[in-house]
Formats: sequence, structure tokens, C-alpha cells
Amino acid sequence: MQCKALIVDDEPLARVRMRSLLEPYASEIEIAGEASSGADAIEKIEELLPDVVFLDIQLTDMDAFQALKSLEEDMPLIVFTTAYDNFALRAYEENTVDYLLKPVEASRLEKTVEKLRKRLAQTVNENQLPENFSWDAFKQMMGSANNYLQRLQVKIGDRILLVNVDEIIRFHSEEKYTTVYTPTNQYVIDTPLVDLEKKLDPAQFVRIHRAHLVAIDYIAEIRKSDMSRLNVILRDKERTQLLVSRNFVRRVRSL
Repeated sequence: MQCKALIVDDEPLARVRMRSLLEPYASEIEIAGEASSGADAIEKIEELLPDVVFLDIQLTDMDAFQALKSLEEDMPLIVFTTAYDNFALRAYEENTVDYLLKPVEASRLEKTVEKLRKRLAQTVNENQLPENFSWDAFKQMMGSANNYLQRLQVKIGDRILLVNVDEIIRFHSEEKYTTVYTPTNQYVIDTPLVDLEKKLDPAQFVRIHRAHLVAIDYIAEIRKSDMSRLNVILRDKERTQLLVSRNFVRRVRSL
């Protein structure tokens, strides 16, 4: 396991103690930074993109749950730390690895680290692909491009249009529906993005966000924002700009 961690607590001594407790796991857990408030935590998570956050629940400016609401698209794994046990049920509704009661003991943290190892091992996303991963080789391994979706059926009233996949710029998923964008039209279908991704050639389309799947040939530019986040600029008439979610940063950087 190799992961990047952020420690969030409004008590300086609590942050020092957590750093000390994590020292035996330095080969596995890199402490990328600390935050002392909810607002600070949000900023650091967006800047540092940690894999796991050791998060105190009761912060000075907001509670942890309020802070997490702003991270809906980019949720790291969470280890809650608190002096109270009455938040446990709500905590496990989040992307929670564990719930630690203060004062945290080394023996209890050891169990947390083991849970973290398992969660990271189970997580299959673009950040876990090796640096030398070749999508061309993957495509050859899985079969020829003919096995991928070539045309998309779009129902409009009592008609069914056939849209060539080569003409599609991007897909945008929202709630139960997916919008298909071409240079001249937009179509709404009820196929989930996760199902489309399985049927499309990974050398032709790239997932950049849980709501966005884009055609690689239509990506004109990859730009870093003021918050050190990646955005892709498309070659469409609108020069559409889309945020890259943290889970797909490596895939986009490898294009």
C-alpha cells in the first residue's frame, strides 16, 4: 500500500499525536499535509488530492459532514477521529474506512491501517494503473476494435436514429439520463455512463469524471486551474471546459 494522507484537526496537539502514531507506517502512508478547519481541509483536499483523510468531526468553523458535502465528486477515503461516539452511524454513510475515538491508541490505529490496506487493494481506478500501462496493448488483449460499439441507437418519438460513435464528442451523465454531444446535435439516452464505458473503445474514449466521458480526439488541451486541478478543453464550437476528477487524473495525464 502506498497512499497520501491529510490530517485534519482543530487541535494542534491532536495533529501532532496523529503524526506520531502514523510514523511506524511511513513506508506506506505519506503525510502530505495538515488542516486546522473545515475550510482549510476543503482547500487542502482539492490541492493535495490525498487518498485518505484523518478527519476530526467537530471543527471550529463547520463539522466534518458539512465539509464533505463540497467534495461530492472527489471524495477521498475517510478515517473519522472524534471524542464522541454519537456520530458513528452518520459517519459510516460517508466514504468511511474507520471511526476512531480519541485518545487514539496505537493498537487501535493498527487495525485502521489494515482496513485501509484492504480498501485500497479493492479500489480499482485509473490511479492504480502502472505508469507504463498501454491502452493500445489492452485493446489488443481484449480483442479488435470491431468488438466495441460502432453506432448508438437514439430514440426520438417513434424514430430510431443511428449515431456513429466516431461523431460523438462527449457523454454527460446526470441522474438517470445521459446526454450525447455531437458537432451538430445533442441527444438524450437512458443508458448509464458506466455501461457505455464498457462498450466503447478505451483508445477512443476516456473517462475524466464520474459524469463525463469524452472522445480523446476531441481533447484540444489539458490545463491546470488555479487550484491545481486539471481541466480538459474540447475542440467543439463552445470550447467546452470540463473538470478532471481525482480518480482519473493519471489516465488523462498519460494521453
